[in-house]
Amino acid sequence: MVTSVTSATTPTYTPTSTSATSSSTSSSSTTTPGTSTSASSTAASTTSAASIGASIVKQLGSGSGIDTAALANSLVAAEEAPQAAAINKNISKSQAIITGYSAVSYALSNLQAAFDALKNTSSFSNFTVTNSQPSAFTATATSSASAGSHSVLITHLAAAQRSAGTQTYATASDSIAGLTTLTLGGAAFPPDSNGDAKTIAVSTATPTGVVDAINSSGTGLSAQLVNTGSGYKVVVTGASGASGAFSITSVSNGLDISQSLQAASDAALTVDGIAITRSSNSVTDAIPSVTLNLLSTNVIATIAKDGTTTYSGTPANLSLAVDTSAAKTNILALVTAYNDTNALLDEVTNPKSTMATYGGTLVGNSSVRAIRDQIRSMVVDYTVSTTNDKSGGTLTALRDVGIEIDKTGNLTTNTVKLDLALNFNFANTVALFSNNQDNQGTDIVTPSTGLAGQASQSLTDMLSKTGTLSTESVNASDRITKYQDDLTALEDRMTRLLDRYTKQFAAMDSMVG
Repeated sequence: MVTSVTSATTPTYTPTSTSATSSSTSSSSTTTPGTSTSASSTAASTTSAASIGASIVKQLGSGSGIDTAALANSLVAAEEAPQAAAINKNISKSQAIITGYSAVSYALSNLQAAFDALKNTSSFSNFTVTNSQPSAFTATATSSASAGSHSVLITHLAAAQRSAGTQTYATASDSIAGLTTLTLGGAAFPPDSNGDAKTIAVSTATPTGVVDAINSSGTGLSAQLVNTGSGYKVVVTGASGASGAFSITSVSNGLDISQSLQAASDAALTVDGIAITRSSNSVTDAIPSVTLNLLSTNVIATIAKDGTTTYSGTPANLSLAVDTSAAKTNILALVTAYNDTNALLDEVTNPKSTMATYGGTLVGNSSVRAIRDQIRSMVVDYTVSTTNDKSGGTLTALRDVGIEIDKTGNLTTNTVKLDLALNFNFANTVALFSNNQDNQGTDIVTPSTGLAGQASQSLTDMLSKTGTLSTESVNASDRITKYQDDLTALEDRMTRLLDRYTKQFAAMDSMVG
């Protein structure tokens, strides 16, 4: 529908650009919308309308000349922007929560590792081993050893029998006539219940074939070919100790392994006045939880005319002293881990934090407050009852070994008090942290463990998949998924809105045209 412009009032049209035509018509009578003017004559009114129409057509083309596509897009963008911004803000907030919880989880894992280093007795049982004769033997102590001094006198070393063949072969592949079987005997290979001796089948009757047959027999014997410079000899070695003595015979006259190079013998030593023999030079049970590796004898052997042998010498002194430095290091590491965790919790809840990535990510978060209360309770409220800690009740809490919390929430160390506990009350200090338990894993029965075990179990629960940190992180991740779905839905709505605007503006443009 086209509206006539010959009425008494004519709307003023202001073109979007200036042209010669608009200048030529600028002298035409114009009015502000809402006012009117009287036409001086019909001809003048017709001329004015014609001029405006000509200007519209010339300036904008057919129809309204308005960029309806741009207008529709602008309207849609104006409606979409605040909604998208609100959704993206929620996404960023949820991502920050996940990031913050990740940092807290890392800090709590470090704190748990610090407690784990103190929850077993083996963490405390480090010994300084002093040996007055290191050339005679070395000694290593496990965590269950006891402090003390021991005397060690070594009269014999254990040895394995070594025997060589009496024959020398020109080459390793010389044929040994008639050889098919080796028969074993001696202390290492007694006859079976039927009186039959153990045998080794030889498939290739050569020196190399003999060596291969012995090494693959599973008897514990080892064989090798030795080049003497004038030929090859077969050499066989048995197990260490007198019980490893053996003999090897064959039906062939071409092989005789009977040349003794070393006799089988046991190690003989006297520890704290008690005579001991062992088949190995590694003695693990002469001193509880201490391994002695024998290297040489430390006595002088004297043989009398009647053939008896007497030994004289100065026993080595072996001293085991508790080393408290490792325990102190672990306790101080716990203090550091706790304070680091406390500092991180401060940063993630501080709206003015300058820490990159994690700062201010959990402002006002109630779960963080609960976590802070829990870890504070571990170092302040956890105690060990006298019925379980086996320490006589002298040490029941961290404050008893000089670990206390200050007004800022951080742990402090009274090193004098800690040193006194470690040096003069070491057993009770161990009981305080571990309750004299060892090899405790992650599944700890709290009443039967020490302070460190209790705290470790609590942290295990906090860091588990069902714990607060994991649950809250999953919830935040689910919210992000929902917000992303909201963005997709918003985009769909805006697409439909743009389509509607486009159609409406197209119809309007056609009507105006």
